[in-house]
Order: sequence, then C-alpha cells, then structure tokens
Amino acid sequence: MKISLDDVRAAAARVRVHVPPSALRNYPPLDAAVGHGVRVWVKHENHLPTGAFKARNAVSALSQLGDAERRRGVIAATRGNHGQGLAWAGARLGIPVTICVPLGNNPEKNEAIRGYGARLVEDGRDYDAAAAVAARLMEEQGLTLVHSTNNRDVIAGAGTMALEMLEEKPDLAAIVVAVGGGSQAVGCITVARALAPALRVFGVQAENASAIQQSWMRGAPMTTPSADTFADGLATRATYEATFGALREGLAGFVTATEREIAAAVRLFLSATHNLAEGAGAAGLAGLMKLAPSLAGKGVAVVLSGGNIDRATLVRVLTGDLST
Repeated sequence: MKISLDDVRAAAARVRVHVPPSALRNYPPLDAAVGHGVRVWVKHENHLPTGAFKARNAVSALSQLGDAERRRGVIAATRGNHGQGLAWAGARLGIPVTICVPLGNNPEKNEAIRGYGARLVEDGRDYDAAAAVAARLMEEQGLTLVHSTNNRDVIAGAGTMALEMLEEKPDLAAIVVAVGGGSQAVGCITVARALAPALRVFGVQAENASAIQQSWMRGAPMTTPSADTFADGLATRATYEATFGALREGLAGFVTATEREIAAAVRLFLSATHNLAEGAGAAGLAGLMKLAPSLAGKGVAVVLSGGNIDRATLVRVLTGDLST
C-alpha cells in the first residue's frame, strides 16, 4: 500500500478545512541540551485538536467515506490518540464512532474519547487484543474499520505534517519520528522522497515495545510477546502491512529508547520549551539524543505528538520513578 505526494496533497486539501497548520519552532535551550551543534526544530502537533497528529489522519480518512458508510459509522482500536482523533473528527463530520481500547487504558484518554461523543468499548489485555475486538464488532455491526495504520487515507493524512515542515523549512537535514504503527514515519518518507531527497528520516521505538525496530533490523516482520511501555502510543507488538515495507526502504536509521530515556525527554521538553509531552510525543527527542553525534551541525526536526500524558504517569516521570 504505497502513497504518493499527490495523495498527501489531496489529503492536505481535506485536512486544512478542519485542522490548522501546527507551529515549527526552535528553542536554544533544547539545542544546547542536544549538543553537537544540532539545531532542533520542534513540530508542535501537540497544539492540534486532541493534542496529536492523529487529528490529521482522522479527518483525512473520514472525509473520504461514502454516505452509507457515514450513516453506519466507523470503528477502530487505539491506546488513545487515534481514538481521540476519530472521535473528534466524527463529531465534526456527523459520523458515529466506536472506539475499542484495552482494559486498564489511560483513563484520561478514555474520558476524552467519550467526551467527543464516541462509544467506548474496553476489552483485551493490550492494543493488539483490542484490535481483535474491533474486527469482530466491525463484522457483527456492519461498521467501517478505520485502522490506525493500515489505511492509505490515514497515512496520507499523516504525511500532511511533513508537507508543512518542508514548506516552512525546506533545508532540514533530518526528521526524527516516533514509530507506533509507522504512519507518521511513512508520511515523512513519502514527502521527503518527492520534495527533498537528501533529507533523512529516522525512526524511534520504545525499547520495551520494539517489534517494528527489531523487524527492520532483521529485514523480516516479527511479533513480540509484550509491549510494556509508559509511552502507550508506541505499545504495539507487531509490524503493519501498510507501513513496514516503506519503513524498510525509506528509513535512514532506526533506534530504540529506554523508559528512562523517554522520561528524560519528557522532562527536557517541559524545561526547554514549556510544553507537556506524553511518552510517545517525546520519543523522537529521546532518539535524537542518541543520533545527535551523527547529525552534528545539522538542522533536525522532531515531532512533539501528543501531549496527553495522564497525571499519575506524569508524577512518575517527573520524580524519576521508572523501573527501566
């Protein structure tokens, strides 16, 4: 499932009706913390509706549905941000939304999903189990599945973020992005290949949820038995058909970050930019801290998406109360 720059530009026309461009900003204290002469540009997807780039994906996908699909409604599995994006977009477009989350999911993300008017189903031990519940309900209730990754309009929507970055800063040398399912990274790869072939895109996963990174290193898809990370937006145990091939072909590198490294990046975003990031939103910065020596003197973008950390986890992050 490959997308093109034309797909991304078509998605941008749909997305910009509902989602304003996000800011791309440089913070000297962040440059100093990263070091090696790297100039860091932060793409503030945390300032979008629902606090994450997933609002782009949701509008791009839902606005392409036919009348019958809109009436029946859509369903998806999520750990939070994809679900919030769909719930928000569904409310704007008048489309019923059902969201499946695993048991014990972030309670504040659950509350936000309900707040946008979506039906919330809590079932399964993790994201992959919740995805199986969504697949069953889709068949039983005649709903349209809007997968967080395996959907070309979702990926094209994610690509609109990179399109904005290169329109504003065409001389970027690299973009470092978190990888949960890979829509964000594949969107960046697609746009960079067409508009800035020299730009390198790097992926970052949590060390405790590294199925895609391990698969990338091996050159073949694999599944891990668990995905135990406080960066819940990255907590997946498998690769995805729509993105793995593009990640294999297009990423310049792929690193992992420990729980402590991701937590340190959350704290650094807070101190250097006064913006609050959840774990998945700070993973790109955690990866850049490792990649910085190889990017010395370059202009590098990281994506802050999302900003939906719950209070209990934030306390643990700020106090350093993380086990690994």
